[in-house]
Amino acid sequence: MPKSVLWNRDEQTECKHKVLECYLDGWFPILGTQAKRLLFVDGFSGPGEYDGGEPGSPIVALDSVKRHKDAGRLKDVEIDFVFVEKDSDRAQHLRRLVSGYPCLPDTRRTVLNGEFDSRVTDILNDFEKRNRLLDPSFFMIDPFGVKGNRIDILGRILKNRRSELFISFMYEPIRRFKQQPEFEKPLTDLFGTEEWKRVLDMGETGESKRFLHSLFSKQLKRHGAKFVVPFEIWKRGRHVYTMYFCTGHPKGCNLMKESIWKVDPRGTFELRAHTDQRLDLFDPDMMALGRELRKQFGDQSTPMTRVEQFVMSDQTVFHLGQLRSVLQRMLDDDLLEKSPSHVRQFPAERVSVRFLDGSERRPRSSHVGGGRSLFDRTNP
Repeated sequence: MPKSVLWNRDEQTECKHKVLECYLDGWFPILGTQAKRLLFVDGFSGPGEYDGGEPGSPIVALDSVKRHKDAGRLKDVEIDFVFVEKDSDRAQHLRRLVSGYPCLPDTRRTVLNGEFDSRVTDILNDFEKRNRLLDPSFFMIDPFGVKGNRIDILGRILKNRRSELFISFMYEPIRRFKQQPEFEKPLTDLFGTEEWKRVLDMGETGESKRFLHSLFSKQLKRHGAKFVVPFEIWKRGRHVYTMYFCTGHPKGCNLMKESIWKVDPRGTFELRAHTDQRLDLFDPDMMALGRELRKQFGDQSTPMTRVEQFVMSDQTVFHLGQLRSVLQRMLDDDLLEKSPSHVRQFPAERVSVRFLDGSERRPRSSHVGGGRSLFDRTNP
């Protein structure tokens, strides 16, 4: 953890903030058409900027709202920003920073000095005391290390289906400190179970990493998350940390996946989907989505609405914006049947599809020369 008020921004933090920016640019206007009050909580906000003047997550969020307000969107939508920071000097720096930020209509900004768990508990208790549902909310939870983040608090947030979480899971500190007694309670609080102790017998292997990530995803769903989207940030071949996004709505799940795909690293870090599959943003194998659809639905006639629900969910790393081009390519390669066949494109409310394995292809000139099936993983 840095000891100074400000510190240098690293590339993986820049990557994380780009994903956050992409998501909020979609989240605010979508929710703004459905609710008149929105809540953004940054639980480990820091000073709000870095040593080189780059914006921290509080300013990333404010900038997103400013863009929408300046464009005439989010009219009459009240937005509460709550920034929580444990360090008093950093909290004071953030207060000065947000107080000097341009005025935005119908917005409030509050900087709270204190621990994330206690401050968020106060917010949740206040809503319950007033017998009010939590407003549609986005909680940024990005601690240094593993302390100060309890899954029972996350569960209280997730009880409201309109709440979403964006969580940093710091695997390296867990790997380093898991056998030190003072970390036993924080880790049990983080996972909400002592099941994490099974890694003590696993050693420094990929097995322990997969186990902890799987356990955290399982616990998040057990505590109220309907969809969980994890992605890893790597730097120079080393896994830095994993981000977990939790939501109760498929549209939120799909929007986060779309945001992840938009980030173009062009640096020393890379993104990987889930825990072992690389998400190659430069040369993605889009036909992998076709193989997933074939595996999921077999060769049975399937309404497009079901196909869309699957692609929007956390069962695949792909998002809805990638679906129709893949389906069209499959149709062109006789790897898909569409019913009714005369309907142009793939309107979800009117079309069913059937995925073929390649053996049912009709002879046609474009296949002369022994073209490979898209279900062959060597297919480009």
